[in-house]
This record gives sequence, structure tokens and C-alpha cells, in this order.
Amino acid sequence: MSDGQDTAAIGSVRSKQLFVIMPFGMRKLQSGAVHDFDRFYQDVLRPVAAHEGWSPMRADEIAEPGMVINQAFRHLHSADTVIADLSPWNGSVYLELGVRLAISPGNTILIALSGTDLPFDIKGQRVLFYSPNFDQDVSFRRRLRQALRSDSPMENPVWTALHNLGLSFDPRREPLAFERELNHKIERSRNVEQLVAVWHWARSFPNLPTGPLLSLSERLASGGDFQTAVAVLDAVADSTDYEVHRQRGFYLRKIGELEPALAAFETALGFNRRDPETLGMMGGALKRLGRYTEALDKYEEGATLSPTSLYLAVARAGMAIIASPDDPEPGLELYRELLVNVPQRAGWETDSWANLVCAEASFVLGDVEAAYRYARAAVRYDAERLHLTSTAEQIAMLAQAGLELKNPDGFVHWLTEVAHREEPVAVGGGQEPWPDDSTFQRRMIFHISDIHFGSITRDGEVIDTHGFYDGENSNRLSVELTNEFQAALRRSDCMPENALLVVSGDSTYTGRRVEFEKLHDFLTELCGNLGLHRSQVAIVPGNHDIDWLQTRSDRANRFDNYLSFAHRFYGEELFRELFPLISWDMRTNSVRPRPNDIVYRRTDGTLTIVGLNSCIFEDDQNHYGYIGKRQLDKVARLLENEPSSNVRVAVMHHHLHPFPEPLEPRRGDEIVLDVSTVRDAGVVEQRLERLGFSLLLHGHKHKPQLRETLVRDPQMDTTTPPRLMIVSGCGSTGVSEHELEHSQPNHYAILEVLQPTRAPGVDFVAVEWREHALSPGADWVTKQRWTLKG
Repeated sequence: MSDGQDTAAIGSVRSKQLFVIMPFGMRKLQSGAVHDFDRFYQDVLRPVAAHEGWSPMRADEIAEPGMVINQAFRHLHSADTVIADLSPWNGSVYLELGVRLAISPGNTILIALSGTDLPFDIKGQRVLFYSPNFDQDVSFRRRLRQALRSDSPMENPVWTALHNLGLSFDPRREPLAFERELNHKIERSRNVEQLVAVWHWARSFPNLPTGPLLSLSERLASGGDFQTAVAVLDAVADSTDYEVHRQRGFYLRKIGELEPALAAFETALGFNRRDPETLGMMGGALKRLGRYTEALDKYEEGATLSPTSLYLAVARAGMAIIASPDDPEPGLELYRELLVNVPQRAGWETDSWANLVCAEASFVLGDVEAAYRYARAAVRYDAERLHLTSTAEQIAMLAQAGLELKNPDGFVHWLTEVAHREEPVAVGGGQEPWPDDSTFQRRMIFHISDIHFGSITRDGEVIDTHGFYDGENSNRLSVELTNEFQAALRRSDCMPENALLVVSGDSTYTGRRVEFEKLHDFLTELCGNLGLHRSQVAIVPGNHDIDWLQTRSDRANRFDNYLSFAHRFYGEELFRELFPLISWDMRTNSVRPRPNDIVYRRTDGTLTIVGLNSCIFEDDQNHYGYIGKRQLDKVARLLENEPSSNVRVAVMHHHLHPFPEPLEPRRGDEIVLDVSTVRDAGVVEQRLERLGFSLLLHGHKHKPQLRETLVRDPQMDTTTPPRLMIVSGCGSTGVSEHELEHSQPNHYAILEVLQPTRAPGVDFVAVEWREHALSPGADWVTKQRWTLKG
């Protein structure tokens, strides 16, 4: 280990925890003799353990609130070593010993009074016997000291059996399986106490993998337990991974161990000299040591290497003032630049850190109202505790440096208070509670698409593009889906008021009024049969819902028939509520809405639904999908006051991803294009993920598909498991065989939202594909069903 690594270990040493399980007080033994267990503990076990650097404890010494059995089990799990006194056949002692052996691979020392008749399955274990005259038993004290010093744990028959059954893994023999298990335990942990329990379980093993320990330390630090985060990384302190030493230095800095933190940062830079994040953290440690000029140098060096880092930019701005309080103008100018540059970043409105940077810059420049507005936005978008306290610390230091600020104590107090709240905080400072799981009822989404009411003329023949009608061997689609949806609601015990109908475009074939009349009648009948309010129906336009004939005379009028239908179906008041960006009065002589204003939005309990217009460039010449930054910006603003804990569902017509099939080869210089996807799919996906959407529903291709997807983003929070966006593509629910590929059936999907909020590792949504073959008399059948986790 290098000198730097030796120095970095200072300040992170903790006493070893020893938990003793034994009877209390005076107890009669099998021999008839009476033994004083309390005096043996106080006069022998406790002094020997303390002399060897251990912190001994019995269950009767636990001063924590709560049930004793729960507290004892927690110590059985977390203690570095457990001593079990088996002198009497005491049920509680044997129970606790069994629990220890089952839940922890840590060392366990068995002791007993000489002459104790041990059970046959214990006799094979190493037991330290002590004399009834324990005051004079020097031999036992020596053997106990050796056992406490030993790195060789006792053979654990329970743990060996669990390993042989495949219920536990040893990193020495099965490193990959052990790493998966450790990662899974970290991901499942919902609070700091559970994370600490994972660490106590893991630390008993040798050769721990670096990656999961980095993740564990980050989660602990996010919860405020920097001391344990340091202990976790101590286990891999000899690593050549610079990130280990960088993060360890950061946590040491947080617990006030500044010199060891600097040593850890120097070690990290030894492995990667040009790491801007290490330079920034080093600047933070130097700042707390009062070495402001050196701190500014580190911030400037890091900002030069990473000019897009908001952390380095805002730290540099503040330090420029703190290092030269008599000449604050250079630092103030850097803050002004931040207020200009940050709003130019894609997705900044819903980026908590970007909002905090703007809050700090606004406050320093005297705009207190804007500072609080930005800070509340940051909290609404789940600002981390570390980021909130970091901003508060910076404001406090600027005030101490003599910079004239308006009520800095009040802003610092507000940021600090919000940082330590356990629940998210809504705009205006009021609390926005998480949904109550106990009252949550499953939500059911019926996703249909590409119904295609209408007809097409081919070779002089009029062909109906809609495939369902009343006849001897068939029913109209409203009857078919009424039966289907009612059966699904009964199966899942879901009330109609908890259902949602999503229609993801191409409800007509040519966008004519007569086709929209058929759609109106279809939806009216279906809602009436199911008991759905019209607000429970979400509709978006598809490329076939555009009146292409209208585009030849006036392209601005191409959405007229679609919007007139939506206005008639929803009614004036509900239409304005669901399409808040549209002010058109439905008159032909007035200005039409912009295509990117045709955005549907509705919040219904724990769901927030947003319908996007992917047809903004659709006309008689251009047939491809596109969303555009302007429409996404408008969606972001519409979501500003929506609960961040809600499950967010986006709906559009075109595909986000291409269907998994080969494209037809072309000759010469012809271009091979898949026009089924939105052209700006990468930007759309990234922005929707940043806005917190969990589900994206679409149609278009007449073929279903299901994906889980994620755009890796440098701004992404790495302390929590990444959340994949679930993309569910519906086939055609109602088109005739003339518009389906060979043997492709009609299709719709049922999505059951199983939780009020999305949590890692927990069943989140069930997706069922229902298909209807083209053969006469066919029934709807389940093709496949998946349950996807959060």
C-alpha cells in the first residue's frame, strides 16, 4: 500500500463490535450448581474484549427504542463477532445462535462452563470451556484473547448448508454469483438502515468486488451516512481504481477528515491525473481548510478539463469571490454567465441540479424571488440531499466572506430544512405526500391503435379498411372490445373508474369527417357499455388522421377534422382541460393552433398521461414522424405542477424504435429508410426519460413490440439503479386484412399498473397481448403476458 493510501486511512478506524448471547443473572445448571452469568460477563468477558479493542454488548445493554427481539436480531446480523455461552440448555441462546449462523457468515465463538453436556450437533464444533472458578481461569482468558485476535472463523454448518443448496454464495468460489447477489441486496434496500445491514452482511467475506461497493457507498452517502460509506471503501483501499479513492476522499471530507481526504484525492490523481471530478472534490476540501487560492486553482483546472460541468462552474464562481472578497466582480460575472448558459441546455427545466445552480446564481445576484423559484423546482424534481446542502454551504460561505446578500441565513435555513425532509416538497413549500400504498387500486390501461375507419379505392374497387362489422360470424368492434374489456376488468377485480382507454392514432384512414363520425360512434358506445367517463379516453393523431386533401389547399388546416372530432367527443370544457395549449375557437376563419400545441395532458390519481403529436410535418407529401424540441419543451412546462411521484405515461403514434425486421434492399443510390419511427427518436427518448416517463405507448406499424430502453446520460444520477423506460407498441386493433401483412392478426394490449409509484426490483406493470386471427369465427386469445419490474 502506498504512503498516500496509508495516510488516507486515518480517521476511518472504528471499534470492532462484539455481541454476547447468554443467560442473565443467577442460573441453575444441569449439574445442580448455580452460576452467576452477569458476574462472568462483567469480570471476564467484557474486560478481555475491551483490552483487545472490541466493543462488547449484551441484549440487556441495548438502549435503542423498539422491540428487544428486533434489536437483538439486528446485532446478531451486524456484529463482527458473536460469543455464545452454551452452558445451560437455554432456548433463547440456541435460537439466537441459530439466527446468527443463518444470517451472517461472520465469526462466532462458542464458550461453555466445563462439564456442560453439549448437544451432539454442537460437540463437533470448537468450544472454549471455562472453569466454574472463572476468576482464576487464566487459561480461558488466554484462549479467548487468541480467538478474538484470530482471522480464522469457526466452521459455520448452517452457512455451508445454505451454500450447498445454492441459497448463498462465496466470492472466493463463485465471484459472479456473489456479485449479482450483492448488487441485488443493494438495489432492494429502501433506506440507510437496510444499506447498513447489507454492509454488515458483506464485510464478513473476503475479496469483495469493487463495483458493488462503490454503489453501496454512494447510496449510503446519499442517505447521509458518510462514516459507513468510508468503511465500505476501506475494504478496497488497495484498489487501483481512481474512483474508489476519489469517492472515499469525498466522504472523508464530509465527516471533517480533511487531511486524510486530501491524501485520498492525491492517490486518485496518481491513477488519473486529468479527472475533473477529483479536482473539484479536492477544491472542496481545500476550501474547508481555508486554502482558498489553492481551491480556486483546482476548480479552474477542473473547469478547463470539463467546461460543461455545472458543479465545477458554480464552485469556481463562488470560490472566485471567496478567494478575493475585495474584488467580487469576476465571480459575479461567472454567475451571470451561468444564468445565461444553463437555460440553453436541453432538459434543464426538469434537471434538479441545473435548477439549484440557477437558484444559487440568482440569490448571489440579488434576485431572491427567482432563487426560491428555482430551488423549489429543484426539490420538485427530486434534488439530492447532498446537492441541497452543498448549495446552502456555498451561500453561507459567501456571506461569511463579506458578500452583500439579502437574508442569506433564511435561504440557507430553508435549503437545509428541505434537504432533511423525508418526503418530496411541492411548489410553495407545502408537502406533497407519497401515495398511500394501502389504499392503492390497480390501474388498467386498454391500449388500442390503428382502427382505420374508412375505405380506399384500388383498381376501381372500394375496399373497406376497417375489418369489424355486424354479421353472422362477426361483431362490430365496439361489441368485441366491450366483451374483452369487461372480462379483463372482472379478472383483475378492477373497477371501471380505475381503467383508461388509450387510442394511439390512425383511428381513420383518410382523415375525412365521415370517418371521424364512425370513430365518435364507436367510442361513445364503448364508453357507455363499460361505464367509462370520456375523460378516461386518451387520443392522439396518427398519419392517417390527417386530411391530406386539405393540405393541398391550406396546409395549416390539416388537423381540422381531428380537432373538431375531439372537441365534439370531449365537449368544450373537458376539451380545454385536456388540450390546455389549444385556444382555437373551432371556426374556419380563425387562426389554427400550431401542430406542436396539439398536446393531450391529464392527471388521474397516480397516473399522468401526456399525448404527443408525432405528425407535425405530416401532409400529402411527407409521411414520417417527428416530435421536435419545441413540443418537448411545452410538455416540460405542462408537467411543472404535476406530482413527480406519479407514474408518467406518454402516448404517440409513430414508433420510437424500428420494428425488428430487415429493410427491403434498394439498388444504386436509392436510400433505405424506415419511415415508421420519429426522425428525432434519440432526442425524444432522452427527454422523456429525463422528464420521468415510465411508459411510452405507440401504434403505427400494425405489428406489436415491447422494449425496455435507456439513454445513458452524463447528468444521470448514479447513486440509484437506472430506470428503463418501457415502450409498448400496439399492433392494429381494427384494420381489415387488406392492410395487414400475411397471417398478422389484429391486436390490442392490456397494461396493469401494479404500484402507485415505481420502485426498483418491485413488480411494476403487467403487459398482456391479445390477438384476433383473421379466420371466420375466431376469438381473441392471449399471445403473451409479461410482468416488468420497476
